[in-house]
Amino acid sequence: MDCKRPDKHYTVNPLKLQTVKNRVKLWLVSMLCVMPLVSCTWVKDDTDDCPYGFWLKLHYTYNILDVEAAPEYVTDAHVYVYDANGNYVKRINATWNDLKANDYRIRVEDLAEGDYQFVVWSGMGNSQYSVAGDTQAKDEYRLSLVEEGGTSAQELPSLFYGSLPTVHYDKSYAVHHIDMMKDTNQLVLLAVPVAEDTEVSVNDFSMKVVTANGIMDARNQIATEAATTYLPFAQEDVTFDDPDYGELHGAKFGISTLRLMENSDCRIILEKSSTGETVFNISLPEYIGMIGSLYTNLGRQLSVQEYLDRQDFYTIVFYLSGDLDQLIQLRVNSWRVRAYNHLKL
Repeated sequence: MDCKRPDKHYTVNPLKLQTVKNRVKLWLVSMLCVMPLVSCTWVKDDTDDCPYGFWLKLHYTYNILDVEAAPEYVTDAHVYVYDANGNYVKRINATWNDLKANDYRIRVEDLAEGDYQFVVWSGMGNSQYSVAGDTQAKDEYRLSLVEEGGTSAQELPSLFYGSLPTVHYDKSYAVHHIDMMKDTNQLVLLAVPVAEDTEVSVNDFSMKVVTANGIMDARNQIATEAATTYLPFAQEDVTFDDPDYGELHGAKFGISTLRLMENSDCRIILEKSSTGETVFNISLPEYIGMIGSLYTNLGRQLSVQEYLDRQDFYTIVFYLSGDLDQLIQLRVNSWRVRAYNHLKL
């Protein structure tokens, strides 16, 4: 059988061919644009690049430097989940490795769709703290010092608190930010006579801080009226050069406390060991508050409570008269404050 070329020839219109090519290009571009969006709904697993899940992102910028410091200080997290009415739902624990692996995010899952509240503590697992009501309603939660007798003579481990008001939980992707607040303070207190011929040692004095803050609730408020007496966890004799008085000799005490509150009566008390006589008894928030009102490094004036919450380390020098009977002035960190009328307070 002979094979012959067909007699009829077919031609293609160049204009129509170009139109077809353009349509193919447009279709390919459209598919490339849509695929990333569609792929997020096709598969959702741990290897997916698309964001998913309900997350709590922890920060610690509520400090005196106003910088992010969570990776350096927030070493674990205990997340309490409550429903909109404050009923306990569950607790989520995250280790330091968990936090670092997820960029300080904590995933919340296995909840029914609805409204929830979140309370976060970091450091509460230390043996120096105890918790009550942790599986009950939010109003029943209490965190307290474990030391009995209303005294604490320990260097308290760092304790942080954060909360998130009622938010809606569902299966959609969400990241909610929680800024943690440090609830522990370190006080370095120095009793120093300004007279050149007067030297003292730690054996000459008894230094303490007395305030009712040994129990905190789930809103980070004081939940007790009973006073806690904070005693030194460290003390030593010191000699240092003072910019106004030259070389001075004194007694240094290290005291660690829970959260300091402006409206709570918090007293620093210095007594003579030999006689029990009170050298001074002053309000700590009042004097620190004077400094807070002058602190403008954040570009604005801070309230007393915000300064107390942002600042967690205080060096306070108490300048005493030569006979050790009066407080003349004090220096809080780098600020000097003159005592009222040179009287015992």
